[in-house]
Amino acid sequence: MRFSSVNHAAYEPTTAYARARQAFRPGKGTVRVFSYSLILLFLYSPLRHRTFTPVKFGTQPLDIVIIGRSILSSLENPTAELYRGLINELAQRGHRTTFLEWHEPGKQYVRDMLISPYCEVWTYGSTDQLIAEYNHAIQSADVVLMGSKVNDTNRIAEWIAEEARGITVYYDTNLSATIDHLECRQDNTAFCLSADNLRHFNIFLSTTGGPFLENLANTYGIEQARPLYESVDPYSFYRTDTDKNYDLGFIGNFKADRAEMLNNMLLGPARYTPNRKFSLAGGGYNGIELPRNLTYLEYLPETNMVDFYNRQQCSLVLSRADRRRMGYTPTRRLLAAAACGVPVLTDRWDGIDHFFEPHREVFCVNDEHDVLAVLYGKDENSRRKLGGEARKRILAQHTTSHRAEQLMGYLAEVVD
Repeated sequence: MRFSSVNHAAYEPTTAYARARQAFRPGKGTVRVFSYSLILLFLYSPLRHRTFTPVKFGTQPLDIVIIGRSILSSLENPTAELYRGLINELAQRGHRTTFLEWHEPGKQYVRDMLISPYCEVWTYGSTDQLIAEYNHAIQSADVVLMGSKVNDTNRIAEWIAEEARGITVYYDTNLSATIDHLECRQDNTAFCLSADNLRHFNIFLSTTGGPFLENLANTYGIEQARPLYESVDPYSFYRTDTDKNYDLGFIGNFKADRAEMLNNMLLGPARYTPNRKFSLAGGGYNGIELPRNLTYLEYLPETNMVDFYNRQQCSLVLSRADRRRMGYTPTRRLLAAAACGVPVLTDRWDGIDHFFEPHREVFCVNDEHDVLAVLYGKDENSRRKLGGEARKRILAQHTTSHRAEQLMGYLAEVVD
């Protein structure tokens, strides 16, 4: 099945990729296209001693195939926004992307995107169907990128290693789960690569950087492991002049591993200052007694997040336990709040100063007293200045455009 912004005649799986290459040209009304120029490079990978098709790193666009979790539905799927932003930027640079996602036959899916405006989206019902119908797509692609948490991960990885002629990339968005699997702390065989399959890819990318990524590469012989952190589109997250309705707000579903931190840093300050207003958005809090001065939204659409952030005097961002353990993992929530120019209060984790300067661009807090000290011990001008500095940092280093440029740079490294 195919979901596309491009109209085609009859659809035949065996020739689908060839037709898409001819028919899909990002144009006016579909995506913004800008010229992208790099020096002419060719790929001759030693992997399995095979000769690969040259990758067109010049003025010619790249044909990219991505196999990942759904791009059409972001419900319980945070990687959807990551892929959407990255593919949009690649399309603006003239590159063509085909996204392959698994849809369980007969299952009804809730989609917040019916048609992708910047790439072809094709679906498959089983790994057998994927291999049978899209083998030519993998062979013809200049770049094949596989995301983490794809069903039947190892079989698909072995297929890519056998058939791909271009650069192969694995993009891990949950390094903690991968490491736990490799070290036998958890059995994630269905969704995590084996040690052997990790080495089959030319590039291993991760939303986590720092020592854990370096140790993984050294331990398992991954030659090119690079961070490709989360990012935000500054045209989607920005500062507005909306009236401030809340002293502090938090967005995120209930997670047991951060429940104590949320109680200490949001619910506690709300109970301590009943004359102030607080907000909470996310699912799973119905069984918890919330303070009366806290506004609770069980579901907050993505389109309403900018307004929600901008109605806060300050925004609280708390990391999951696994991300705190890894360090060097900036969340999209953190980057989105900062992009809106809202003063951010966040827990301290290893590597945070690699992304933001504490107490100049973000407030690092450890408990209720730290939160109250920021809310009522800092004047509005100083808080607003900090929020402005964080937004400058986002625009300078952490947009989707920066990540697309980094990805292209990593691809170029393979052929240097």
